[in-house]
Parts: sequence; C-alpha cells; structure tokens
Amino acid sequence: MNTKLSSLTIFFPFYNDSGTVEESIDLAYKIGREYTDDLEVIAIHGGPSKDDTFDKIKEMQKKYPKLVIVDKTDNTEGYAVIKNGFNAATKDWVFYTDGDRQYHMENDFQKLVKAQFKTDADIVNGYKKERGDNVVRLFLGNAYATISSLLFELPIRDTDCDFRLMRMSKMKKITLESHDASILPELIKKLQIAGAKFTEVPVSHFERVYGKSNYTAFSLLKEKVLGDFKLYMKMRKIKKGGGYRIISFGMIGVVSVVLQTVSFNFLLLFSAIQPAAATVLSDQLVIVISFILNNSLTFRNKLALQASLLKKFVQFYITVIVSTLVQALIVYIGTSMFGNNIIVSNVSFVIGLGIGFLWNYTIQSRIIWKKQG
Repeated sequence: MNTKLSSLTIFFPFYNDSGTVEESIDLAYKIGREYTDDLEVIAIHGGPSKDDTFDKIKEMQKKYPKLVIVDKTDNTEGYAVIKNGFNAATKDWVFYTDGDRQYHMENDFQKLVKAQFKTDADIVNGYKKERGDNVVRLFLGNAYATISSLLFELPIRDTDCDFRLMRMSKMKKITLESHDASILPELIKKLQIAGAKFTEVPVSHFERVYGKSNYTAFSLLKEKVLGDFKLYMKMRKIKKGGGYRIISFGMIGVVSVVLQTVSFNFLLLFSAIQPAAATVLSDQLVIVISFILNNSLTFRNKLALQASLLKKFVQFYITVIVSTLVQALIVYIGTSMFGNNIIVSNVSFVIGLGIGFLWNYTIQSRIIWKKQG
C-alpha cells in the first residue's frame, strides 16, 4: 500500500528546549523523507528561552539550509504560538508535535500516516496510551481531557495530545483566535464545524529528557479553565442552533438534583431507610422527568410514543440506574468510612452526583441520542 503523502510540513514549537532541538529536527528530516518527496520543516522559537534554544535552532539551519525558522522570541501567547506554524506551512499536510520529545516520531508517526490512508481522514489525532507525567499532572490532565471533550462536544478523546497529522485544505477554512492553551479545543472544534473527518490512533507519551515544563500543573489548569470559558462563550455564537446541549442537559440536571435531594433528605429525616437505599428510591421520580425533558429539549428527539422511543427510555433508564448505583456505592463507602450522619451523607451524595453527571451525559449524547447530535 502506498503510504507517501503528496507533500508535508512538519513543525515544532521550541521553548527552553535546547537539549532536544537537534534530535527533533534530525528526526523530522529523516522520517519526513520516508513519507513524502516534498518536505518542509519549520522550527518555531516560541518565547524568550532561558537557555540557548534559539542558537541551537540556527545551528540546525546550517545543517539543513531549507529549515524554516519562525522567531517568536517575543511570544506572549503561550502555547497559542502554534498558530504561527500553521500560518507558515505551505504543504498539503501538516504534522506538529512538541519540541520537548515527550512524543516519539520514530515510533508513532507511521501510525498517523497509515490511519490516514486507511480512513481518508482529514485529521489523524493521537491519544496518549499513558502519560509520562507525575501523579498530579496525570490526574489533572485526564480530568481536563474528559471535561473538555464533553463541554465542547469534541470528536476526539484527547484534546491535549499534540501529535496530529492534518489536511491543510481544512486548516485554511478556519481562523484561530485564542491567545493561550485554549487554542487546542478551538482548533478541534472549528475543524469539526468545518466538516473535517477525524480518526484517532494510540501513541506513547514519555518523561522529559531535558528541562522541565514551562507550566506548573495548576498554572496550566488555571489557564485552560479561564481560556476555555472565554472560548466556550465565543463558540456558542458560531455553532448552529446556538449553544451546546450540555447547557440544557445541565439545567435539567439541576432541576432533577433539587427534586432528588429533597426526596433524599425527606427519606433520611422521616423514615428509617439507610442513606444508600434512600439514594436509589429518591432517583426513581426524576428518571421519568429527566427523560421527558432531555428527549424534547436537550436532544430534540421528535419521535412519537412508539417502539423506538420506548427503546430509548429503556436505554436511558439503564444508564441512569447504573449511575445511581455508583452514586449509592459512593454514599455507602463515604458513610461507612466517615460516619452515618447527615453531613457525610450529603457530601458523599454530591460527589456521586458529579460522577453521575459525566457518566449520564457521555452515554446519552454519544449512544442513546447520537443521531440527534
């Protein structure tokens, strides 16, 4: 099978990456030439590096005279500097990854190309099989990836995996406006709106071999949360239909939570029922109410009372019951470990609600009402 691309741009953003510049650019030329006869490599100096990153980049241009250098020493946009790579790219396909060598082109680039030829996708996105990060960054990164995918209804599971092969004709249809790390969900969402076809492949993610991240785990999370909120408000105006289903889903969820919480505490105060059992019983009324509201308002399903609607209700009921049982288990564990009192019961109840919300929305939007999405 032919696995050569018509033409290819490879670019890296480098910032405080002196120790990985040479290896990254060498690999770009070595591997790139295996997959295209028309290769362009771009090195972005993505900020005022404290080491000799920029000198290393200029040294590599002596070795590879056609190496394109984009000097953004004055960059104030953080990771949004990748916009300059897309703007400078001139080939049919563009691949980019970080300049810190936490992703290995030599192992995984071939997966992207093979997946593109197999699926004819416009965007082939990697997703990390595992992360070469510490426990805090691992937890926050995974949590962010899940929430980001749900909030923006993205077609991929790992927004933060900067290991992408992209068709430039699709990139030319969009304009990137973010000035921070929210550039990534903006990139994926706008490509999705532009009609790009996505596919994913698993890739490896390794510990740094040089230097340290320019962000702490919490500073990055803060930037992402604030940036994504601003992006979300902008994207609501672009997306057809105005806004995202998760807002309607969340509002209906609030109504359901109020009803469930009232009935949950009523059972605790005025009956001898245990907290875990009260969780299950209090959920039954809101299941029916939530289904009716989500079916008509969130997912705008126009089906009349017929077999297909009944099937959806059964799927909905099973999904919510699983969520409720998980929530009940969390309440049981919480009250068993920290005491069977009203405060512990409610704290455990709220934690279970949060987990249940993510579970319910994921299953309902991607399986039960998928066609209406």
